Amino acid sequence: KIVPPFRFAMVESGVYRGAYPTLKNFRHLKTLRLKTIISLIPEPPTQDLEDFCSINSIELIHYMVEKPKDEVALSVKDIARIVQTIIRPSKLPVYVHCLDGTDATGLVMCCLRRLQAWHKDAIDSEFLRFSRSGENTVEKLVALFKEVEISEEEPPPWLWSDGDKMLAHPFIKLIKHHQGVVVQVVRPAPKEAKKKETQAQVISKHDALHALKRPRKVAGKRRPDIPQADPEGAS
Repeated sequence: KIVPPFRFAMVESGVYRGAYPTLKNFRHLKTLRLKTIISLIPEPPTQDLEDFCSINSIELIHYMVEKPKDEVALSVKDIARIVQTIIRPSKLPVYVHCLDGTDATGLVMCCLRRLQAWHKDAIDSEFLRFSRSGENTVEKLVALFKEVEISEEEPPPWLWSDGDKMLAHPFIKLIKHHQGVVVQVVRPAPKEAKKKETQAQVISKHDALHALKRPRKVAGKRRPDIPQADPEGAS
């Protein structure tokens, strides 16, 4: 029997998210042919997960992230490093998880969407579909995500639909490297950055919400967009 991790979902082609994977989830993860697993958890990964990654030649990257209290204990620099890993084709497919697949994982995905120039309402909507509290608890941290390094690899095709954000991203400074040397720094236009961020001219509110392609929560029903696993998978 193939059992996905709790709150498992596909974010983009080759990018997956969810809760901490347990033994019963490994068979499902194996079908994804992962190259990278990013663990956002307060303790080192279990030996079971380390062995699974070793056997399947998966790079396991651990960021020490305490259980959220008021906000997620993840620095902006670490968020940038994680996003930089996610947008490198050589690291894909990748599975990003925290303990329960909500706040820490959601924060990273919000910043990925920000890099994709999604409308703020669409970013909030996606975060809330995985949230337990029904509130966006990471909004302030997402707003601080304003700089990211772009590797010399060609970014995945889903990152920017029109392919020209490297020329002018509306509100994030892009730093491009080649063989470890900075070769290009693209800053958002100062006067237009705030306007474009608030109005989200890159992608309309309607189109961004439609791009989620998954139904919102239906009162009294399970959310069909998130495959439900045994709650024990959220260990």
